This record gives sequence, C-alpha cells and structure tokens, in this order.
Amino acid sequence: MAVHLDEAEKQILGALLIDFTERMLDAQALSNGYEGPKVTDLTEAICCGDDITTVDFDIAFADLEKKKLIRTGPWKAYENSPGASFIMIGGYSLKLYASLTQLGYKTSRQTPNKPSKSQRIVNNVHISGGQFNNLQLATGESISQKMDVTTGEESEILSKLVAILETQGQTVSIEQRADLLSAIDQAKEGNGKEARSLLEKVCGPVWHSVQPVMWPIVGDLVRQSLGL
Repeated sequence: MAVHLDEAEKQILGALLIDFTERMLDAQALSNGYEGPKVTDLTEAICCGDDITTVDFDIAFADLEKKKLIRTGPWKAYENSPGASFIMIGGYSLKLYASLTQLGYKTSRQTPNKPSKSQRIVNNVHISGGQFNNLQLATGESISQKMDVTTGEESEILSKLVAILETQGQTVSIEQRADLLSAIDQAKEGNGKEARSLLEKVCGPVWHSVQPVMWPIVGDLVRQSLGL
C-alpha cells in the first residue's frame, strides 16, 4: 500500500536517503539501525528556504516516526530511584539523530515520493584539532558551493584530505599521499568502492572519526563521474 507523504516529509526522507547513499551503507544497517545525521543538522538543511518552516518540519518528522519510516536515537533506559515502589522498564529515544528504516528506504525511492528538491545535510563534525563541515547541496536548483570539486583540482583535494588527517595527529607519508591521489582518481572514474577502500587504508584507526568529513569530499567526485 502506497504511503502518502507531504512535501516536508518527502524532503526529510530525501535528505536521509542522500546521507545513507553517500555513506555506502547496506541493508543490514537499515535492519539493525545506524547513527544517522543530527536532527539539528537535518532541520537546518530542510528549513533553509521559505517553503518549509520549523513547525512544518516538526510535524512531518513526528509523522514519519509514527509511520515507522524513520527511527531516532540514541536510546536511553528509564532511570529508577533506589527503593522506588514502581519500577519503569524500557527506555526512550533522545532524538538527537535520525535514520531510515527499511520501509523508509523503500518509500523514499518510490517516484511519487521524490521531493521537489533534495537537500544534502550540512554535517558539522568536530574532530580533535578543528571543526569541519561538508557542503549543503540542493538538487534541482543552482546554489553557490564553497568548494568546487572539478577536474584539475586534485592537489587542492589532496591538501584538504591531508589537513583532515593531520588534525588527528597523523603524519601523512609520501606513500600515503600517493594512495590518496589514487583514491581521488578512482572516484573520478566512478569507482566509489575502490576509492573508499584506499581512504580506509590510509586513515587506519581514525577512519571512523574522519569519515563523515572526508568521504563527502571524495563522494562528490564519484557522483559527478556518474552524472548525478
């Protein structure tokens, strides 16, 4: 049975689908749950224009949760006072981040549920030594981006990737720089899986902390190569 969605609901699902796709998550993440973007970042992305207000967003967000198209987290267990006569079992969501469910993923990919424009979430991530942010991208409308990733700018992209690693106290060797350049080349050819593998190899144990900042930079190249 088709799920009826209003424009605000479509845009929320669309933004979460972009996040899910860019991070190259799989069906298991949808089943088991994953930590999606912060609700505050999602709100900022969806309500950046005049068409959807924060009230529209809050209503749509609550409706999506009721329809089991999204889930929120993290989960916090109820706290019971020592010696309390009534014990509460279970917990509740702090609603700090949002993610797609399997049903939400399927629904977001159906043609009638495509939003008039899709927003990529501005994901401000603090890692030791600095604050970075990836870009907000509106599909279907012209916007000015702070960082253009185009052919011939490999050295600029490399510098950004190296700077991110250096904030983690990691010294980037010549060999690692070569691997980063290879990752950029693979991304430009549309080989997202190989590009990601090379990035993980270079980053090692800090990959999970820098991935939310680093992958969108390289992911832009993959999408451009695929004409997206």
